[in-house]
Amino acid sequence: IALGKAIQLINILRDAAPDAALGRVYLPQDMLASENVSNENILNLQSSDGYRRVVRKVADRAGELLAEAEIGKSTLPGLGPLFVQIIVELYRGYLIKLKQLNYDNLNAEGDRVKISTLQKIAASGNAIYATYSPFS
Repeated sequence: IALGKAIQLINILRDAAPDAALGRVYLPQDMLASENVSNENILNLQSSDGYRRVVRKVADRAGELLAEAEIGKSTLPGLGPLFVQIIVELYRGYLIKLKQLNYDNLNAEGDRVKISTLQKIAASGNAIYATYSPFS
């Protein structure tokens, strides 16, 4: 359950700009209101310190959920732990990218937050190591 929640939160953060272009805002309204951020600001792709604080809080929660999922993977049979770890590593990559963007996911191009193919390959390698290494 934690992995599914983490994926959902991260996808909301990754897709903020394209969702805004479609007139949609999925960030928690109470958090936005507490930072004086309106849906209109988001729909106009207007980032602010308050907006970035909301994105950071949601990203932090998603990171906690990824860690929870990582702990629970050992209860899965077969290749389940590896598949969970691959997803965890990939989605951690998106959180790292958000941090590099200073939590400003409302870019003028309206693109979703992405990681490179090389980063995806590295995430898979990290997952294999984390799952099967006697040192992890």
